[in-house]
Amino acid sequence: MCFNKNIFCETLEQPIDLDFLLPDYCPDISKIFKCKAKPTIVSKGINGNSVTIEGNLCITLLYCDKENNLCSYEYSYPFSKIKEIGAEVDDCSLTCTVGCDYINCRAITGRKIDIHGAVSIKIKAFKRCFNKIVADFDNTEIQLKRAVAPATVPMGYCEKLMLLEDDIPLSNNQATVLRVLRYDAVPSITEHKVINDKIVAKGEMAVTVLYSVDGVKAPMVLKTTLPFSQIVEMSGVTELCKCDIKCEIAFLEVRPALSFNGECNAFSLNAKLLLKCESYCVNDIAIIEDAFSTRFETNVVKNTLSFKKICENFKENCQLKKSIELSENIASVVDIWCEKGSKKVKLENGKVCLSGVLLIGMVVCDQNDNVVFYEKPVELEFEHKTECEGSNLSANTEIDIVNVGYTITSANCLEVRIELCITGTVYETNDIPLITDIEIDTNKPLFKNKKGGMLICFASKGEKVWNIARKY
Repeated sequence: MCFNKNIFCETLEQPIDLDFLLPDYCPDISKIFKCKAKPTIVSKGINGNSVTIEGNLCITLLYCDKENNLCSYEYSYPFSKIKEIGAEVDDCSLTCTVGCDYINCRAITGRKIDIHGAVSIKIKAFKRCFNKIVADFDNTEIQLKRAVAPATVPMGYCEKLMLLEDDIPLSNNQATVLRVLRYDAVPSITEHKVINDKIVAKGEMAVTVLYSVDGVKAPMVLKTTLPFSQIVEMSGVTELCKCDIKCEIAFLEVRPALSFNGECNAFSLNAKLLLKCESYCVNDIAIIEDAFSTRFETNVVKNTLSFKKICENFKENCQLKKSIELSENIASVVDIWCEKGSKKVKLENGKVCLSGVLLIGMVVCDQNDNVVFYEKPVELEFEHKTECEGSNLSANTEIDIVNVGYTITSANCLEVRIELCITGTVYETNDIPLITDIEIDTNKPLFKNKKGGMLICFASKGEKVWNIARKY
């Protein structure tokens, strides 16, 4: 029986303490609107009993200058982490996720920025192992208590990086791009198919670019969708296997691009997408819970194994509406976006309960046509009724932000609509006692009382037939 054995799992902290100067082409800072830090993993590897992580922190500073123009600057901060592990982790699968715990910035001068923060790095190393169990025994003198254990058997895990490069042109009536202020992308897997030793995945990446144009004070927004497809090789998977694929951005860069006439009326996108593929097969495993011989002494080796089964996979789209009041009157909304904050998942009363916080960021223009930035938290509450009835259940959930819309309801109030896609998996874990080895000693026959030809047993209520037979 195959299972994934966790060799190492720990969350490391990478402190961020740095300062940098704005380049000459950036204007001086009058007011900082937002400092966003996006950590990504560049490479990871295992060497003996140590794990090496190489990452990069992309810091985007959104600010306004003395003339109240919206400006931005992007700074890259590489970091590395080495963790010694007590056990040998060769031939293990290594997964790594990063997140920014917090980030604080302040302007020391009009051109010098001081940054303090922390990045959490969660490392997990696991190995595909096997447990030998007795599924049958070819001997007529052995009585077997058979059972079936439903289990989700892992078939493999692999990661693959794919490059996505494209030029995004502007329409003919749009002005020349002056500079890129903010960009973001959200990849998602739309469909996948498992064939022999291969997984074919198709998806799309929603791209948003906030940019300024020459001669116009208010920034402009471009939104587009780029399709992608990729073949991932995984040895041992067949059409009977199921696959769970997650896609995340490992690198993203959007820059203004020159056209043939020498004008900046397009964007050049360069991205690296990391596909994480986990394959499994749902099987009913034949096991033997107990055994005994009626003639000879029997040595039965028992062990308790945990059988983990995927009870349910769910994917639901939901829309969250929230009225947001601003401190001053606005004339228009230039850009609005949503970022994921903290979340908690629990199972109670047959429901998967998800709670969390989303952060709404927006760039607006006030009545005097000045650019203003707001950031507001929005609470998320989501429930999914599960059909699983086991006692030892657990759940994993993922939140993907599909779209953000708004309606200006009054001079200082917005109704924000956030379209979310929530995916989750409900697991059931059963600890089942079973037999891992049976040995019969034919040289040691069992002593039997020859005085009677029959035993009469008066069974109690609820007593099992197997227990009666084994006792006598």
